Amino acid sequence: MQNRQQHEQEVRAFLQQHFSNQSWELTLPRGSGNETYFARCNENHYFVKLGVQATRYQVVASIGLTPQVLAAASLKDGTSIIVQPHVAGKRPSRRDYHIHLEQFAFAINQIHHSAKVKQVLPEVSSNLYSVAGQESLAHIQQKWERHKSQVPEVADFIDESLDYLRQQVTDFQGTGLVASHNDICNANWLISTDGQLYLIDLESMSLDDPAADLGATLWWYYPPKLREKFLVKAGYNNNIEFDKRMQVRMAMHCLNITLPREQSFDEFNPASFAESLTDFRAVLAGKENPEGYDD
Repeated sequence: MQNRQQHEQEVRAFLQQHFSNQSWELTLPRGSGNETYFARCNENHYFVKLGVQATRYQVVASIGLTPQVLAAASLKDGTSIIVQPHVAGKRPSRRDYHIHLEQFAFAINQIHHSAKVKQVLPEVSSNLYSVAGQESLAHIQQKWERHKSQVPEVADFIDESLDYLRQQVTDFQGTGLVASHNDICNANWLISTDGQLYLIDLESMSLDDPAADLGATLWWYYPPKLREKFLVKAGYNNNIEFDKRMQVRMAMHCLNITLPREQSFDEFNPASFAESLTDFRAVLAGKENPEGYDD
């Protein structure tokens, strides 16, 4: 088990040096991503993240889509640290997605097409949707191979599904990669108490097919009757090809999130893995979200 609080004492020292030399209370948020803390000192309340790309957060904050970065530096071992204000708010419900459809669509459009954000993401070898899909799938394949032997009862199904997805992404047509969040679930949106919408957890961002973010957003949160409106507001024209890319990229995402992330505190649980494939199976079969679209 990795230590989620490896740098706790150094984080306290950093906060005392840069914010207040009084005593700091550090608590762990929910989740199993990077080492993170809620930090409180008297009336000051911050969110601290370690091991992230500080420039990425600073640039996305500059366009108003993630909370401001108040401090950014590196700890003694080279681990990056950023400090942001703690923003009071909530994860959006499905009802929130429907009520604030235009706001969510505009935010996705804004981050996708921001030249500033694109500049701080890793360069890619090609602007083709097919190449982006193949590279993403290769990454998922590598993750799967690490855990395949632990779940023999579904190994053939996953291998066959990966072969099918590989055939599909090879046939993708077109170009036009965007600044994609790549993990755009409701856990990574925050609606502040004053109505501001923020994207958080930017570690998975890359230049990628817009179908990756849009496929996840639409399949998880919007019923078919609202999807055309969302795409128009987000600046995209739907067609059969784009719809297919969204389905394939969503299937890939559903499998990807069942496997532990690199440089995280995720753990692989063979006992629950088969059950975790519910969404993956549904997307592959062309079905809608099994949970429906109402809260």
